[in-house]
Amino acid sequence: MSSITNKLSEGYQAAKRAVSSAPPNDAYMRWDAPGVEEVKPTEEQTTREIAEIMKNMQKHNFDQHRHAFRATHVKTQGIVKGKLIVNSDLPIHLRQGIFAEAGRVYDVAGRFANEPVFLQPDQSPGPRGLSLKIFGVNGEPLEGANESDTTQDFFFNNAPMIELTDIDTCLDIMRLRERHFDDPVTLQAKTALRTDALKQTAPTMLPNTNIISMNFYTQSAFRFGDYYGHIALFPADDEMSKKGSEKVQSNQSREILSEWLREYFTERGAKYEFKIQLGTDPAHHPTEDASVVWQESTAPYQTLGILEFPPQDPLSPARRVFWEDHMSLSPWRGLAAHRPLGSINRLRKAVYQQSQKSRDHLNASTSRQINSVDAIP
Repeated sequence: MSSITNKLSEGYQAAKRAVSSAPPNDAYMRWDAPGVEEVKPTEEQTTREIAEIMKNMQKHNFDQHRHAFRATHVKTQGIVKGKLIVNSDLPIHLRQGIFAEAGRVYDVAGRFANEPVFLQPDQSPGPRGLSLKIFGVNGEPLEGANESDTTQDFFFNNAPMIELTDIDTCLDIMRLRERHFDDPVTLQAKTALRTDALKQTAPTMLPNTNIISMNFYTQSAFRFGDYYGHIALFPADDEMSKKGSEKVQSNQSREILSEWLREYFTERGAKYEFKIQLGTDPAHHPTEDASVVWQESTAPYQTLGILEFPPQDPLSPARRVFWEDHMSLSPWRGLAAHRPLGSINRLRKAVYQQSQKSRDHLNASTSRQINSVDAIP
């Protein structure tokens, strides 16, 4: 059955490719080519406003729970440790950054979480995320990064696009969310009045199923050595995909997603294909509009390696507290070869710094960069 499905999908993508005006699929564009990034003159001021709003929302959460959380992806569902194995037969154009050495094996740690800024019950539909810290990387670091850091951080969500679109739209939405932080009904009503209402409400339409079954996407673009692209993770174990039939029900525990993860990892491990789409044209594969889904017909996924997590306890108290109160991650921590691109990513540089400072201040704790997976309980 899967072979038939794959053939139908290939035929569909070939038909879309035939009518597309995009360049050939292998005409990969350089990451620094004209048009790939376009910085607006107002971006710095907008970034400061959004960072302040996010800080205020962290304070709202603190006032309710007497504990400060991250600015987004507040609710931890599970934390796992494993390995990233780079494919041994990578073609030359994919041997970039941390994937430069075919067959290389990296230690990895990841955190599954609900994306919203609220500590919601799992019955509330919405985006789910997976953040990764890859250890032992070598290469030129991003500007401003500590040269002693040897990690690469990536962030994924279970939708291939982000409704925030760009930095200006993000400011509008964050103003709404802060203004109606304690009134989700009014927030929903106000959002429904926007001209992009369908886009903004799309996250609530995502399937509310077992997290282990989900695909994960960076949503925004990153440099990939000479080129640029979108990265994604796809379950590579049929048992993971089967869990997609497990849908959250109203009569279940409000913590059912973490309960399902613990149940799954008690019995077996998880495996993902680590893939990338490479861009060929900003008109078809933009970095500045993160709400555009890159079509697979013009930017097919190519496999870079396998991400594996063995059986383990994904939510021990020691591990959860260590990650939530002491772990430091940022899309701007890593190699220059994987530089974040687009206004949403440029914004994240300031927001993640502000989030960490606010969290440390309110919790009287210290977040820190770690360079070994063994430092995590």
